Amino acid sequence: MLRKLRFYSRLLTAFVTKYYHGIVTGMLVGAVFFIFSPKIYSLIVKFRSSSRIAVVGRYTLTDIPIYIQKQISGGLTRVDESGQAIPHLAESWQATDEGKTYFFKIRSDIKWQDGKDIISRDLNYKFTDAQFEYPDDHTLKIVLADPYAAIPVSLALPVFKKSLLGWGEHRVTSIKRNGLLLDTLSLDPRIVYRFYNSENLAKMAFKLGLVDVLEEITKLNEIEQWPNVNISEKIHFDRYLGVFFNTTKLDKNMRQALSYAIDKNRWPNRALGPINPKSWAYNPDIKPYDYDSAKASQMLSKLEKKPDTLTLSTLPVYSDIAESVKQDWEKAGIKVNVEIVNSIPENFTAMILTQVTPPDPDQYNLWHSTQGTNNTHLDNKRIDKLLEEGRKTVDPKLRLEIYRDFQKFLLEEAPVAFLYYQTTYTVTRK
Repeated sequence: MLRKLRFYSRLLTAFVTKYYHGIVTGMLVGAVFFIFSPKIYSLIVKFRSSSRIAVVGRYTLTDIPIYIQKQISGGLTRVDESGQAIPHLAESWQATDEGKTYFFKIRSDIKWQDGKDIISRDLNYKFTDAQFEYPDDHTLKIVLADPYAAIPVSLALPVFKKSLLGWGEHRVTSIKRNGLLLDTLSLDPRIVYRFYNSENLAKMAFKLGLVDVLEEITKLNEIEQWPNVNISEKIHFDRYLGVFFNTTKLDKNMRQALSYAIDKNRWPNRALGPINPKSWAYNPDIKPYDYDSAKASQMLSKLEKKPDTLTLSTLPVYSDIAESVKQDWEKAGIKVNVEIVNSIPENFTAMILTQVTPPDPDQYNLWHSTQGTNNTHLDNKRIDKLLEEGRKTVDPKLRLEIYRDFQKFLLEEAPVAFLYYQTTYTVTRK
């Protein structure tokens, strides 16, 4: 027994002597790992918890979605749920000269993401017909050629010092592009946005594990049956779907009849007019055009002139909506041809479109007769005048009266059959 103990003792001594440095190094590494393992683990968790988000659309560095821009930076103001501008980078502002001159006081406690102070000269939104002046480092003066009451809301757009250097919570760490189009945008703290041309490609990336989140997709289809996913929905009250009429081809009585003929209750979140129902300027007393097939038929029967066949144009994504509208119109006695297109035809008769409305009730660009962005070619002098006055009037009470009248007269003209507010879905892997 004693002889065996001496043997193992000599063997252990020889082993330790031979591997002394390795044993000591291993003990030190083990001690260091034991001491710092919580920090190492937290770094691993942080790395693993990065969000890889699929974004559908073709974007360049100059037209990144606003909701992504707001992760990186902010504007002089921000807009609350009712569409009112409230302080953000600017702590206060005032309008003078009947709305032609604005002074914005810049906060002094915020820096750019490179650590440098934000000064007034860094800020230039490059508005047309606007002159920017810098009385001091914390005051921005904007002089307009004409009064414009929507300036505070317009300045909610995020500002950047250069490229995508902002002052928000997340900072851009890398950008990958395919030509001019964005492929990947990485932010710190870790968010990775990956851009896909279609929802089908984004869904495939989700299935393959390339992304963990599908953001703002319009159709779920088979996703509702996928295991281990969470689905949330968002109603966009600033984004409505409607049947837009070419007012040069269809007169007011025809447009009203077609509006009454559509059963809008088949879709949730019905839209009644052009302004966000949560807006301070929304008019709840506008003509609703509730479904009334008998009234539509009666109005159509009194028309002296109506098309033998009405062509309803639609993008492929809205083809099912177009078929429903076609059925309703044919019930009312109008023969309909559905035309699938990839862009707005230059001379359409009726078309299903999504319209994004601005947070401010100023919709001059959408409905004024002089504007090329007036897709319906509406030409109504009373509406033109209201739009002109609304954007120049600074007094909130007077603006409210103007825009309530605008909504009332626009609905009377019926350039659009308003259908519903768009819903999008965000799908997250559990």
